[in-house]
Amino acid sequence: MHIDWWTLALQAINVLILIWLLARFCYRPVMKAITDRQSAAATLLGDAAAAKQAAVEQQVALDARNKAFAAEADKQRTALHASLDAERAELLAKARTEAEAETKRIAAAAAADRARMAAELEVKAGELAGRMAAKLLGRLPPAATTDAFFAALAERLRDLPEDERQVLAAEPVTIVTPAALDAGVQADYAHRLAALLPNAPAPRFAADPALIAGFELRAAHVVVRNSWRADLDGLVAALREDGHARLA
Repeated sequence: MHIDWWTLALQAINVLILIWLLARFCYRPVMKAITDRQSAAATLLGDAAAAKQAAVEQQVALDARNKAFAAEADKQRTALHASLDAERAELLAKARTEAEAETKRIAAAAAADRARMAAELEVKAGELAGRMAAKLLGRLPPAATTDAFFAALAERLRDLPEDERQVLAAEPVTIVTPAALDAGVQADYAHRLAALLPNAPAPRFAADPALIAGFELRAAHVVVRNSWRADLDGLVAALREDGHARLA
């Protein structure tokens, strides 16, 4: 086999020129493009990692904020429940106090009503007793009690202050009895009254069945009462006063 060294040398030279051309015009730009692409990819990967880290940090911050919000909500809910419990307890205590006060007021009103009714019943009972006594005593003859009542009237006249006795002695006096007295009895009582009130004008006589029994001396400014009506009126007045005092 014959080898043409010149041809082989030319082919080798062509290969070397081709390699140089490839290295000059193709390899380096390709390598530069690859390097640039790798750098860009590394930059993108770095940005992605940073974004991921930022996202993770933001998620952590959001989780922490959510936990804080949840804790604050629990705290506010607990405080609200405590406030509602306290308000409910206060309202219950106030309602209980008002109910107790209303119960006491109703009890006091009921007691006052009972006391008032009892006092009214006592007064009515006294008035009824007075009317019954007046009816029973009205059946007695007036003369049966006049002397005793005149004696008591004389005692009252003696116990009067001097100025009132002088008024009675200076003014016309009317002797009032439950029934009209005959002339002889009138003269006797007029004589006995003159002994008690010297220099007094002659008395007049009048009848008033409402007295039931007894005497009354009536002058313009002084009245001396000694009769069953006066006693009954005093008893009824005392009952009423006692009833009013208990109601107060």
